[in-house]
Amino acid sequence: MKNSRKILYKADRISNSENSGWLKNHAVIVSGSIIEDILPISKLPSDLSNNIQSYQLGDIFLLPGIIDAHCHMHCSATSNAQELAYNESDSELIIRAVNNMRKCLLSGTTTVRDLGSKNNIAFVIKQMIDGNNIPGPNLILSGTPITITAGHCWIFGTEADSNDEVIKAVRNQIKIGANVIKIMVTGGMFTPTSNPRKTQYSIEILESVVSEAKRFDIPVAAHTLSAEGVENCVKAKVDHLIHARWYDKNPNKGLDFRKDIVKKMVDQDQWVDPTLGHQLLRKDANVDPINSSASDGKDVIMKSHWAIGKDVPMEEHIEKLSIMDSEGVRFTTGLDMGMAFGDHDKSTANAWSLVEFLGWNNWKAIKASTSDTAEALGLGNKIGRIKKNFTADFAAFSKDPAKEIRNLTNASTVVKSGKVLKINNNILV
Repeated sequence: MKNSRKILYKADRISNSENSGWLKNHAVIVSGSIIEDILPISKLPSDLSNNIQSYQLGDIFLLPGIIDAHCHMHCSATSNAQELAYNESDSELIIRAVNNMRKCLLSGTTTVRDLGSKNNIAFVIKQMIDGNNIPGPNLILSGTPITITAGHCWIFGTEADSNDEVIKAVRNQIKIGANVIKIMVTGGMFTPTSNPRKTQYSIEILESVVSEAKRFDIPVAAHTLSAEGVENCVKAKVDHLIHARWYDKNPNKGLDFRKDIVKKMVDQDQWVDPTLGHQLLRKDANVDPINSSASDGKDVIMKSHWAIGKDVPMEEHIEKLSIMDSEGVRFTTGLDMGMAFGDHDKSTANAWSLVEFLGWNNWKAIKASTSDTAEALGLGNKIGRIKKNFTADFAAFSKDPAKEIRNLTNASTVVKSGKVLKINNNILV
């Protein structure tokens, strides 16, 4: 990159390369889109600032850009998100997606994996972002999720029932540019015609999906809310389990936690997106509707899905996730953006939830939101760290998130691939 434009960023505190502490009074030298070096300000060449553009960020806390592994870009995040998803036109959805992705980026989230949006919207948005026509994060796309007829998220999914239909759906997604395959292994709360306690696909079909995706070196992410669904995902060796709840298939019972399956999950290095940030935002919204992430003024009380039956307090789900954590399951940070209360500028709530629900220390939660999720997405050697030869994705915060995790909110400065998009709260795009 000999001819790349260089920029110098000076800050009072910069995250170290392990995302475990602050480097004080350091500077980052960026060449084009790549980090060229990180040096103490006192050791910068005396003539460097005269030769390149320099930003004095001052009394801030500079982190790698936040990474979110679970988004639905065209969903509204409001309490009536389900109604809108069923009734809005594609034109309305694409306008919403443009706005959502801009908001997401300006909050400090520079990489997003979208796990379920219409193909004719998601891939167009990515093309426009990559072409610098609209602002937005770097996108990793599944496009439409694969689901059974009338199954979870059928409204923006590809309906496929038999093994042949499912494999054809996998191939079609890869053909149009999917970076990941999303399959709905159980029903979900968002879809009245699905059953969250029941599986939608057999182990055999899931194994076919994983095998077909691996022919193209494409990972598989599987939505699952039941114990049977989790077990099927583990046995089929899907790469990422989304939600990973343990509902018993019997609606008169609560959870059916299977510790032997957790051990196998750990042995196979399977990742889990617990979507706890979303649950925290819903909890916050129910306590204080005025400050909730749903801004439509509607009732914030969420109604239970018809198929759930016996109510299971969120504390019980958190307890099982805590056991999984202690057993060695690794978590990605994915908000389930677009679902009710999961607004697209709230990805940092993932880190909040890991601290407040699971008792993690703040740096561990920050690491999960950056380098750990980068690793899970297969990008651990490119993004997620402020490190030499990594992509220059930054998010700066005005207060110390290592002391109070909720200081990790609404970045004051955002840099994506070396391009300054927001500087000291001044938006440039």
